[in-house]
Amino acid sequence: MPTKVHAAASIELPIEACWQSLRDLTRATSYVPGVVKTVVTTDRKEGVGASRVVTHRQFGEMNETVIAWDEGEGFTIRLHKGDAPPRPFKEAIFRYELRPASSSSSTASPSSTASRCEIHTSLTYELPFGVLGRMIDALFMHRIFRRNVIDTAVSLAEHYRTGEPVPESALPRLRENAL
Repeated sequence: MPTKVHAAASIELPIEACWQSLRDLTRATSYVPGVVKTVVTTDRKEGVGASRVVTHRQFGEMNETVIAWDEGEGFTIRLHKGDAPPRPFKEAIFRYELRPASSSSSTASPSSTASRCEIHTSLTYELPFGVLGRMIDALFMHRIFRRNVIDTAVSLAEHYRTGEPVPESALPRLRENAL
C-alpha cells in the first residue's frame, strides 16, 4: 500500500507567475535540496513524456519523467533509474502543484489572495519487502521523505521569491514557513 507525504508553502506571487517558472524542468537545481545537476533528456521540454536526469549530491543520478501535466496548475513525475524505481523505492511519484492561496494560509485580506498562491509538493511511494518495508517506513523513512517534501516546497517558494538558488543552510529558517 503506497504512502503519501505532503507539504505546502505560501508565496506572494500569482499562480500564473509561478507556473511560468515551474514548467521549466531545468530549474530543479535551484530548489531541490541536494540536486546539483539537471538535464532534460527528451525532445519534449514540458508535458507528458518530458524527462530529465537529476544528479543528487548524495544519491547520484535519477530519471524523472512527467506522467501528468495540468497546464497552469502542476505536474506529476515518476522517479526511476532506467525502467526500475530508484532505491529504496518499489514505486515513487512526485507531484508539484500550484493552488490559490487559502485565506487561512495568510493574514492578508481575502482581496489580496489573487496575488498569492500556495505551492504544494507530495511524494507517493511504496517501499519493497512488504510488512518489513512498512515497518522500516514507519520507524524512520517516512520522516526522511516528509522532510524532503517540506524542504522542496519551502525552497521552491523561496526560489520564486528571490529568483536565486536556495542554499541548504537556509532550510531551517524556511521550514518555519511550511503550511
